[in-house]
Amino acid sequence: MNTCRKTNWFVSVIVVSGWMTGVLSNQTALLDKVFTNYHSDVRPICGTDAPIEVKIGIAIRQVIELDEPKQILTINAWLRLNWYDCQFTWNATEYGGISSLILPYAKVWTPDITLYDNAGDELAGLKDYRPVINSDGSASYNFPTIIQSLCKVDVTYFPFDTQTCALKFGSWAYHGLQVNSTNRASAGDMSNFKVNTEWDLVSVPVERHVVYYGCCPEPYPDVTFYVNLRRKPLFYTLNLLFPCILITTVALLGFLLPPDSGEKVSLEITVLLSLAVFLLVVSETLPPTSENFPLIGIYFCLSMMLVTFSTVLTVLVLNVHFKGQHGIGVPRWVRSLFLETIAPLLCVKKEMAVHPIKMAVNGDLDLFLQDHATKYLQSLCRDDQDDLNKTNQNGVNRFDSRETEVHDLRQSSPLQKVMKEQLAVLKKINTRYAEKHKFEAIGEEWKKVAIVMDRLFLVVFFLLSVIVTLGILLQCVNSG
Repeated sequence: MNTCRKTNWFVSVIVVSGWMTGVLSNQTALLDKVFTNYHSDVRPICGTDAPIEVKIGIAIRQVIELDEPKQILTINAWLRLNWYDCQFTWNATEYGGISSLILPYAKVWTPDITLYDNAGDELAGLKDYRPVINSDGSASYNFPTIIQSLCKVDVTYFPFDTQTCALKFGSWAYHGLQVNSTNRASAGDMSNFKVNTEWDLVSVPVERHVVYYGCCPEPYPDVTFYVNLRRKPLFYTLNLLFPCILITTVALLGFLLPPDSGEKVSLEITVLLSLAVFLLVVSETLPPTSENFPLIGIYFCLSMMLVTFSTVLTVLVLNVHFKGQHGIGVPRWVRSLFLETIAPLLCVKKEMAVHPIKMAVNGDLDLFLQDHATKYLQSLCRDDQDDLNKTNQNGVNRFDSRETEVHDLRQSSPLQKVMKEQLAVLKKINTRYAEKHKFEAIGEEWKKVAIVMDRLFLVVFFLLSVIVTLGILLQCVNSG
């Protein structure tokens, strides 16, 4: 039994060895055949000098980065080349059924397909992989590579933008009468695309162009793949747009803050500085170009202008609020415009009744006091005169006593002096009270004008902010 097994094992080894020897001999013979008089450094020519048709295809594997400031697209792609080599043909049946060979890059002629707008040194991996040669002369070379290409970025509708980057491939050394570049399919392969966190790959259409350059009369065909990318705006919406809208909304609080708090201007300046910081952040992520400025940048600039305008209005409101301290009355047209016309429209309540001070009150009080003092003195004089007449009628006996009464009457003149002094003091007190009341009334009236102006500017700022925000953002969303 053991002898039979050993015999079968030896037979199997001999058969496999014979088969491998046959395969190796066939492959060696085939290599000797195809590489006889073959030069990998020159374009294959068999008979007539017909152009070699090179079919170019691409499969987008991943979008690594789109550098907007430098305008460079970096992607991971699989480049696919197909052509016909008339010197690599054989009958597969004569060489043990070998229908294809996988050969090193240096041993086979490959077309010098170049990325015209290459931003790197060369196509990575171009010389690191092996072409496949078939018995009918067809050759294919598929290899992965990292492509860095120039890409003109249009950031008008950032971050709701769609970018199109052109990957232009063609032969650099051979013209179209020697190497004819064509596209393998009507579009690039997207079946193996890995999802990117910032960009969506929309489509990869392809076009073939034939260009005549000024240096050479021959045509130079190229195959151009248009990589259409759509940005995912969620990140920028949450980190740029939403904070900017909130900061602009905070500027509204400056009109609601009481002027006596002393923080109105500080709040507006803080909002202005915050918007300036966000504008700097946006400018760092965009290319330094003046051809197309992003609408979001315009929105930030308009927001800064609105906040600056609100700061100026706040200073104006503060000036009006404290204008009453100078004792300057409210002009009639200001009272009519703000207190009688605009205040009811803005639902500003009448917190106090403001009436102009009539200075005739002082004169009425002075006349009142003088009139009563005069009547009092006249009554004293009449009483004295009556007593004097009675004395004359009663005779000379009462003359001495009457002299005493006249002396007392003369002593009443100091009383009149005191009353005049008191009258002057009362007049000063009344004047100061009237001036104080007038000063306070003027101040309150100016404060109410300031309140109406604050409410009016609040409405104007709110409407302008809504118009600017909706106008810019809706245009970005619809056009992007």
